[in-house]
Amino acid sequence: MSVEQVNEKRLIKTLQFGTLEIEPHHIFYFENGILGFEDLHEFVLIADEETLPFKWLISIEKPEIGFPLLSPWHLDLMYDPGPEFDLEKLVLMVIVTLEDDKKQMTANMKAPIVFDVESQSGLQVILPSDKYSTNFVIPKKTKQE
Repeated sequence: MSVEQVNEKRLIKTLQFGTLEIEPHHIFYFENGILGFEDLHEFVLIADEETLPFKWLISIEKPEIGFPLLSPWHLDLMYDPGPEFDLEKLVLMVIVTLEDDKKQMTANMKAPIVFDVESQSGLQVILPSDKYSTNFVIPKKTKQE
């Protein structure tokens, strides 16, 4: 099923944001799902003022599944996914683990989520370069910052 076939609003109940009514044009279709969640194909991107700069990628099929996202440039101003990404047309975000087994916040800089806003589609890609890590540690802010 593609996004073009979805014409009515969808009601989802999320853990993070309660019940949401989603307009069809806000749903991104991921043909191959997301790594580890290949059976989920429809997602909505939520921006909530209270959690900025994070955005949330919430599954429409299983709204209890959600991923915190950040712009990779928020973490590395020199982030360069490669010339095959037209950054005029595509939006890249990285999945964040809010707390790993070492009690650190990490971002998967190696496998960004790519959003094509024109086609309302998305995919997760694995960058071929060894330059980026799947466990990029996000430094904790101190009280002075």
